[in-house]
Amino acid sequence: MCLRQPLEHRLADPTMDLPDQLDWWRSIVALGRRENFVAVMQDVAGVPFVDPPEGNSWERWANWVEERLVELVDDPGTVADLPRYTENWRLRNGVLLEESQDVIRRELGRSTIPDGTARRDYLVVDVGRRIGIVSSGEHDSNRTLREVETTRVGVVLERTDRSRVIGMHAADPADEPRGAEWRARWPVLASTMGGWFSLSAVARGASASQDRMLRQESDEHLERLVAEGAELLELGDDELHAAIVALGCYVEPSFLRLWLEWMFWRIGYFDWK
Repeated sequence: MCLRQPLEHRLADPTMDLPDQLDWWRSIVALGRRENFVAVMQDVAGVPFVDPPEGNSWERWANWVEERLVELVDDPGTVADLPRYTENWRLRNGVLLEESQDVIRRELGRSTIPDGTARRDYLVVDVGRRIGIVSSGEHDSNRTLREVETTRVGVVLERTDRSRVIGMHAADPADEPRGAEWRARWPVLASTMGGWFSLSAVARGASASQDRMLRQESDEHLERLVAEGAELLELGDDELHAAIVALGCYVEPSFLRLWLEWMFWRIGYFDWK
């Protein structure tokens, strides 16, 4: 889940009196400036977080909420077009066979680890034999639409003092025809989408993965991510879905474009370091 999502759900409630909500929030912000922002946000505003939902500053986040309320009061048409249910994701899964572990380790030892300065990276290796099952389903349903065998494994790398494997999963058996072209055109998106949002990377949740990415990747990397992201968002909806799959991303909310727009927006708006 994206941490902006529950707020936007609340603001989209047709029974909410937005002008009244704006007046109340302005009183909250004024109280925070006079007293203690952390205590006011938690005890008076009832925001259920120890740390700010976005960035490192409660005041910066509170000011943005006020700006968002002003925007909605001035133009109600800017309400976010979100699904009714917050857990509205496309289901994709990849399970490795237990007996495939030795084969994967051997093939990984022969693979070239990509150079780069990103904290995380991602590569897909074809081990030449059946190593797992890939499945996919539809939004708001547990029904599996597709289940196929694969010889490919997705590998998440982390760079600290050295490169090391921190996650593996069975990957789609065939690449998107334009996949290599997109990965070459957007190398930062490729390392980020696979490194932080592949199946192995989001085991603790998509919002947690995004928060760690924003705090751990360098400012230079994030600036390049925003620049490449602007080009990615120029694609039509079908191409956008195909591109993020080719880039290694397994986070596929039905509001995919908005999820990406918010990710690139928060990089420039809030301080994360």
